[in-house]
Amino acid sequence: MNTPDENRLNMVTTTTGVILKYKDVWTDHVAYARGFAALEAERETIDEQAQKADGDSGAAEAKRLALLALGKAGEEIIGAVASYAAENALPELAAKVNYAPSDFIAGKARQVVTRANTVHAAAASVVDDLADYGLTPAKLTAFKKKIEAFDGIKTSPRADIVHRSAANQLLPQLVRSAVNILNGQLDGLMVQFKGNHPNFYEEYFAARVIVDARGAQANTDNKNSPLNKNSTPTPTPAPVPA
Repeated sequence: MNTPDENRLNMVTTTTGVILKYKDVWTDHVAYARGFAALEAERETIDEQAQKADGDSGAAEAKRLALLALGKAGEEIIGAVASYAAENALPELAAKVNYAPSDFIAGKARQVVTRANTVHAAAASVVDDLADYGLTPAKLTAFKKKIEAFDGIKTSPRADIVHRSAANQLLPQLVRSAVNILNGQLDGLMVQFKGNHPNFYEEYFAARVIVDARGAQANTDNKNSPLNKNSTPTPTPAPVPA
């Protein structure tokens, strides 16, 4: 979000806090309660999208760890099959597992998965003969699960970027929608509380002022606010003499 939208969101959050503080005052006012329910629903959606906009910082790390686990398991499989192929003069089988540890997990994710599946298929074709080489069907099954785990997570960082982009585009619309609820459904009803609950009235409209990141008063985004009618411009400080 840009700075003005962030300021609007801060205003919405502050105003919501004031409304909740005086819940006993308005809880029996049907229209006001309905407006506040709409505001809360919008804020929940904003919170959800804000989390998406922040992104899943663990996605890339999860992919890295899955790749390392796959590489470690693959190194063991490759070593056993290569030893078996060398002892039994099986050059074609040896060629299928002819990878150095660093080469096995190098390149794009889909290339790694294809490479790992090739090694798995080669080992599976002779697994009954590999017990003496320390490779059991259980280890081969565990290797397959690591391939599937990496394959399932390999697009997570890219998907996270897509989700973050979509959330960042949606957030300003949601913030403006929340402001519109304040403008259209709640601001006009506040005068009904002015006489009997003046603190609620004054605190509400004080919260409705949008303050920029430097702490300066900006716009209320609300033509009903008494602050809009009576506010005076903030004077510009005189320059300090050199």
